[in-house]
Amino acid sequence: MTAPIVVWQGWPHAPAPLVAIAAARRTPGWRLVDDAGRQLPWSAARRGRETLRVLWQRALASALGAAARLVSGSQPAPAPVTTDAAGPVVLVLPVLPDLSHTFVYRETLALLRLHPDWRVVVLRRNAQAPVHPEARALLARATFLPRDGVTRAAWRALRWLARARGRDLFALYRAESGGSPHALLDKLALREAHHPGNAFLLADLLRPLRPRHLHVYGSTWPTNVAMGAARLLGAPFSISSYVDFEFEYSHRMLAAKFRDARFFRVVTAHCRRRLASVLPASATAPERVPVIYLGLDHADWREVAPLPGAGVLVSAARIVAKKGLRQVPPALALLRARGVACRWIVVGDGPELAQLRQDCAARGVADLVDFLGPQDNTVVRRELLGADLAVLPCVITADGERDGIPIFLVEAMALGVPVVTTPISGIPELVRDGETGYLAAAGDASALADALARALDNPAAARAVGAAGRAEVHRALDIDILARQLADHIAR
Repeated sequence: MTAPIVVWQGWPHAPAPLVAIAAARRTPGWRLVDDAGRQLPWSAARRGRETLRVLWQRALASALGAAARLVSGSQPAPAPVTTDAAGPVVLVLPVLPDLSHTFVYRETLALLRLHPDWRVVVLRRNAQAPVHPEARALLARATFLPRDGVTRAAWRALRWLARARGRDLFALYRAESGGSPHALLDKLALREAHHPGNAFLLADLLRPLRPRHLHVYGSTWPTNVAMGAARLLGAPFSISSYVDFEFEYSHRMLAAKFRDARFFRVVTAHCRRRLASVLPASATAPERVPVIYLGLDHADWREVAPLPGAGVLVSAARIVAKKGLRQVPPALALLRARGVACRWIVVGDGPELAQLRQDCAARGVADLVDFLGPQDNTVVRRELLGADLAVLPCVITADGERDGIPIFLVEAMALGVPVVTTPISGIPELVRDGETGYLAAAGDASALADALARALDNPAAARAVGAAGRAEVHRALDIDILARQLADHIAR
């Protein structure tokens, strides 16, 4: 039995996860680590101190919740906006660095080239992620949201509760959570930087800047924090979303986010259609929901892959269900049975990695697969430059999660590598079957094998498809043009 690892999120400011620790201690060899994976000591004395901190946090949250119910209304006022703020635009990012947020970092850097006075605030530092060159460049410009301890967080919330805008934020969450203000006071706010209770902390961090606008990436948890801070500061805000508005989670508040945001940017036309299906179509006009694709800095993508003709398939992604990578092992088995020579290189990590390895063994194709683990994007580029095809057979998961247009496909196309993928979400807006890439039915391993064989059996046609895909990306996805479109919306 594998010894459990307990992560003490927010250490040392947040109270310890006592329940998880108690359960883990029943197994010899258990470990307690911080957010960066560093081992932490545990003792009876520390357990006693943390028990007191947990009880203190509960008492403070209970007292603040009672006060909020007394002084805040049950219905929020319209979001106030201060018109005389002369400070910078602030870009709010969910995490830095990160394995899969390179597209956000590229766009942010492009916006900073256009507007060097703009600021970047990041909610969470991910100390365990590879540091891509884009992330490294952005680290020099980013301010990270600090962390609060139990007493400081309660005092901060109390100070805002004494102000009309703070009471209004509590009223918003009372209206959204069945009358309880505790959504902003949960102990998880101390552990998770994306928790909505961190709106108070973000507002205090930004208040000296007097920001004239906040723009947040990610319409789920990050927007909860940024929307709350904007309401406290009286600043307008806007959102960049990549289909995540569809997902169910606590404090979803999609209608409130859409109502209060200056605009709700989406990254594909499919996203806008989906948003219109869950909100009044009359509200989702193009000026309120602009479609602005995620682009590439073309100066960094001048190389052209030689397509060696050795049957090399490359996939690079976070290994999660929506990427559809578990369709590849049975497709490889079908190709082997047909006598189609190929080899699959997988770059990435994630919760489905162990199962994917098992699938390869069960299908008898483990000898055809190389797992390279998580790597920075210089390794992804290197592997693409030696590839014949880029493969990402995306699917829609049982809970509705899906990709927009995966940036891996865009990068492969920019290098002239033919892509094999599926027609879900916004992918067909860029990948047209047999023209700029190859499409197979989602979730169908046999169809995936047919698409792979179609490309591998006709290298000349595949080369032409790769060239057309490259031309499409270089025509439509210039990051400087797209960043200027976004900046113009923010400036309105």
